[in-house]
Amino acid sequence: MSKILIFLAILLAVYIVFFKMKKRGDKEAQNFVECAKCGTFVDTKETVLSSGRYICKECIKDERCN
Repeated sequence: MSKILIFLAILLAVYIVFFKMKKRGDKEAQNFVECAKCGTFVDTKETVLSSGRYICKECIKDERCN
């Protein structure tokens, strides 16, 4: 009987460590910056740093078309 309780305690600990901790890691803060061309605020992952200014990828796409 004690082996079953120890086994269940280990399973509970593994569940808490892997599944509960994973949810906390998903809440990362996002850094928003203003695009130097259009003035919208976008995530830094969606920008390109050019000459010390952040330019959003949409403005870069529009610039290539013209």
